[in-house]
Amino acid sequence: MINLAYLFSHTEISSLSSSSDSSDPSSTSSADISSSATISSQSATITSSSFSSDSSTFSTTTFSSSTASSSSSSIISSSSTTQSSCLTAPTLTAATLPNCTPCAGQPGNDKFCGYDVTSNSYEVTPITCNVVYYNFDITGSTFGPDGVERPVMWVNGQMPGPALKASWGDTVVVTVNNKLSNNNGTSIHFHGIRQLNNNMNDGVAAITQCPIAPGSSMTYTWIAENYGTSWYHSHFAIQAWEGVMGPMIIDGPHSAEFDVDMGPFQLQDWSHFTADSRYDLAQNATPVPGAAAAANGAPATYGGPVLLDTGLINGMNIWNGDDQSGYVSGSRFVAPQTFTPGQKYLFRFINSAIQSTFKVYLDNHHFTVIATDFVPITPYTTDILNINIGQRYDVIIEATESTGSFFLRADNQNACAGTVQALDIRAIINYDTSLVNDGSTGTAYNYTGECVDEPMASLVPVAPMTVGAADVTEGALNVLVSGNSAQLYKWYISGTSFMAQYNDPTLLAVAQNVSLPTDSGALLIPLTQAKQWIYVIVQSPIPLPHPLHLHGHDFFILAEGSGSYDPSIPLTLVNPPRRDTALMPAAGFIVLAFETDNPGVWLMHCHIGWHTSMGFALQFVEMQDQIQSSGALKNSCALNSTCDAWNSFSTLNSFVQLDSGV
Repeated sequence: MINLAYLFSHTEISSLSSSSDSSDPSSTSSADISSSATISSQSATITSSSFSSDSSTFSTTTFSSSTASSSSSSIISSSSTTQSSCLTAPTLTAATLPNCTPCAGQPGNDKFCGYDVTSNSYEVTPITCNVVYYNFDITGSTFGPDGVERPVMWVNGQMPGPALKASWGDTVVVTVNNKLSNNNGTSIHFHGIRQLNNNMNDGVAAITQCPIAPGSSMTYTWIAENYGTSWYHSHFAIQAWEGVMGPMIIDGPHSAEFDVDMGPFQLQDWSHFTADSRYDLAQNATPVPGAAAAANGAPATYGGPVLLDTGLINGMNIWNGDDQSGYVSGSRFVAPQTFTPGQKYLFRFINSAIQSTFKVYLDNHHFTVIATDFVPITPYTTDILNINIGQRYDVIIEATESTGSFFLRADNQNACAGTVQALDIRAIINYDTSLVNDGSTGTAYNYTGECVDEPMASLVPVAPMTVGAADVTEGALNVLVSGNSAQLYKWYISGTSFMAQYNDPTLLAVAQNVSLPTDSGALLIPLTQAKQWIYVIVQSPIPLPHPLHLHGHDFFILAEGSGSYDPSIPLTLVNPPRRDTALMPAAGFIVLAFETDNPGVWLMHCHIGWHTSMGFALQFVEMQDQIQSSGALKNSCALNSTCDAWNSFSTLNSFVQLDSGV
């Protein structure tokens, strides 16, 4: 086995928080093209039911026949489609549903076909024969989640958007309609979903598709091959943090029992100004006059960490104002489900911030952590949970008090983002017998502020896996941030700031069998062979951490620590922690690994929103010669149609791309 390794040597200068703008919200388009990745088969018996929930339309369709594949990934056809089929949404007819028998050839006939938390979800997926449908309208409005209104973009008129719910093994069909009346394209990425042999549904503008133009639509179709808690969000510039995001729950087995699922608790940092306007501040590399820069250790340039105003839990919080008047607007999120003493409650925490890491805790209570990202783990207990950007944790809380009203706190850590104020981010959990409902019963935990991940030793996957050894070929990719000729901060890897063009996505070049885009030079990394273990080593002498996210895979975390990586440092190869978003420690290193088993074009990037848009990213082109044959490119007609609509729109409106494209 030949193995590859990439060494990222990370260096920064004075700006520790840089960003990117998205677009000029000034013009409109009348384009109206709908594209879809269709589901196809020959015959099926259909029973269906539907209901409306959380402002979205949700349908479940069950179908059966005498034959089925042992893997649910066969539900999505890889056969070619006609031009007309890609311009219409999937329909509930026998002509567009595959032959399927629930749990055919699998160990059991229960909800998850005999599989449980000890099953390797990279190798097995229940055949549920269920299809769930969602319709997302992306629109613009004004909204004040803490009582202070500002322009937002959101999903189905709410922020966070409606919860996307499915079960392990279901087929999920999401139609996204861009109804923005400005110069914004859009796309939706389903964070952490593996998208096995399904690259074109990863939802990354400039990588797997062109942006969805205003007035146009695109339908994403994928299999819920992993399960747990996550979120979906726009992957067009920094649009996610204007409000285009929402929680995602894939029901699956758990590593500990509980009585009540409390649902998602989505954590955000928030500004009273648009994310685009904050980007303008963060990217400003204009030198400060010498005397001012020398005073009190002030930075040498105007750009850097961004001061945000507040934070939200499930889109809500109060605002105490900045004029000391005592006026309070907005309201805190109050969990609709009250606690009953002795009962156990599942909380699903999601960090969807643009720059903030949180310490999360419930006054007077303890956490039992049972999953990290989409990976069930051996339960462990803690009072305070560290959750970094893009990460998720499933936590069980036992109602150990007899009555009362308690604050659930999400304390932003200044050590991570460089903000100069603590944000008052709280929700309220009430007992069913409580006479008060203001969170006043409990007492906050004491702790030392820090920027860390949960301890590696605590994150033990229930389904054990072993990482293959790698013959490390050290290709040093030096990472830094500096101002360019326009006095704007950009991230550079080996002298190149990542750039991908909205009108020339990498996957489109694969589909057309033409040369891949060269905008990012060496940051497009070919991985040509299957079943290779890729080791990625990231290190930095700068006291700033980075949450690293890989599309199409989970990372195996082999080592992390302070200082520079030394090859003599032992690596954990037997059942190491694995997740899709891992934190590189401040002034330290992290060693990550993944196996090449998923043909496609996969983005790897820092999940600090500013940094991604500023060029802190690269893409792996994995088994390019198998992308077509594997079915990873299931509907080139839809891909081409989306790009045709975007190109027409962008030409008509003289669209200018202002960021890295991702």
